[in-house]
Amino acid sequence: MRLSEAGGRPVISRESAETLGTLRHVVVDVAARRITALHVAGRRRKASLVDWSSIVGFGPDGIVVQGEDPTRPPGDDRELAVASGKLDLDGRLVLSEKGDSMGALGDVLFDEDSGELSALVAGDEEYDAGRLRAVGPYCVIMAAAA
Repeated sequence: MRLSEAGGRPVISRESAETLGTLRHVVVDVAARRITALHVAGRRRKASLVDWSSIVGFGPDGIVVQGEDPTRPPGDDRELAVASGKLDLDGRLVLSEKGDSMGALGDVLFDEDSGELSALVAGDEEYDAGRLRAVGPYCVIMAAAA
């Protein structure tokens, strides 16, 4: 699945069928190369996250989570930066470890069952997510080509 296609989908409680908000951003564990939480926007003024482990369905029309209200506040500064948009992946500059521009990040491909990242799209190229080294407020760092 493409992250660009998932953004804005409603996040819905399986127990109450209530819409908790919409997918706005994702929290990425760079070392594990996977999405660990979703930033859910729209229902409350304060930032709310849903842990990936709470997701029971990630479909084309919505994201279903277990629990009446499985949202939580950001747990650390990194999660708060994601929720505030400071670590938003969309359009972020992608640099190689050598400092060469690889283009703007256009999309992230991931497995909707596990949250595992499979590829990052920058410019006209698709790069294996195994090359991901860091995500920061200025850019995304990828390992240089072998």
